[in-house]
Amino acid sequence: MVNIARTGAIAATLTLALAAGCTDASSADDATVDLRLGLIYAPEVPAVECGAQPLAEDPELKRLGLNVLIYPSAQLGGENEMVQQVSTGQLEATIGTASILANDFNFPELTFLEAYYLTDSIEQAFTVHRSKIATELFEQLPERANLQRVGDPWLYGPRHVFGVRPVRQLSDFDGLKFRVPQVDVSIKGAEALGANPTPTAYSELYLAMQQGIVDAGEAPASVIAAESFDEAASYVSLTRHQISASPMVVNSDWWQELSSEQQAGLRSATNAAARAVAECARVADAKAIADWRAGDAVRVVDDVRRDELATRAREYFSHGFPFSEAYRQARQLLERGAGQ
Repeated sequence: MVNIARTGAIAATLTLALAAGCTDASSADDATVDLRLGLIYAPEVPAVECGAQPLAEDPELKRLGLNVLIYPSAQLGGENEMVQQVSTGQLEATIGTASILANDFNFPELTFLEAYYLTDSIEQAFTVHRSKIATELFEQLPERANLQRVGDPWLYGPRHVFGVRPVRQLSDFDGLKFRVPQVDVSIKGAEALGANPTPTAYSELYLAMQQGIVDAGEAPASVIAAESFDEAASYVSLTRHQISASPMVVNSDWWQELSSEQQAGLRSATNAAARAVAECARVADAKAIADWRAGDAVRVVDDVRRDELATRAREYFSHGFPFSEAYRQARQLLERGAGQ
């Protein structure tokens, strides 16, 4: 298990090294193009184990002269930092969550993809990402952020609440110190359910739970297990309040310098990785929940009043936000039967 409590000094040193172009990622072969992929997740998380690592080992990408190097466990900084590095060209690629892209590049419309209770299933989450609503927004990324989306999104998974007490209904969120990332849609999502949002860096969540700085966090079951967050929690409540999938984004200038064959090869490999990540996430989520049920350290809370939580969140996000129209359109798309 990689230690996720990385020091700021390590991250800063690596970031400066990237900026100076003097990392070990530099290739001695001028015909080879480096693609450094930064991720916040530990190597055991499906996005790394089943997505990023196979990309680094892909023989077709090597044949095309693409040298993929993986930096997991927030070695290069947090999500915001790595997205900014990719935008400026200090780093070639990262996984770009909609909320981070929206926050960092004044692109609030994209936020709808991560608003609570947008979708009810993994299939619906992919349906929304493939929809015209999302596609037209992602097409604006090169101009807005100097970023290019590549391939299908990688599944992070259905997020559940883990913490020191169970949450089954709206009243259970009252006063809950709920860890969320430093993005508006997550903060507002926690507020919509009545919790006390407590923005905390992903790399600091484990210690924040241990020290009582937060009462609860949220993540897919596979991630809770891979990052050992369950060691600091007594309950995992199956809320499925957000089903996250995020595409790989690369620097637009770097992308334009690739040959058409390299672009096609990278897109194809990234799509294959997305399929593998989705399957690995499903299996790992099921295993984590089964392991908790079989043990006595963590109690799985099944009887969550999800309809009550979803009704509150959907009413909340459907009006008054820059992304509310897209949220409503996506809900209408799904209610017509898409993704069921």
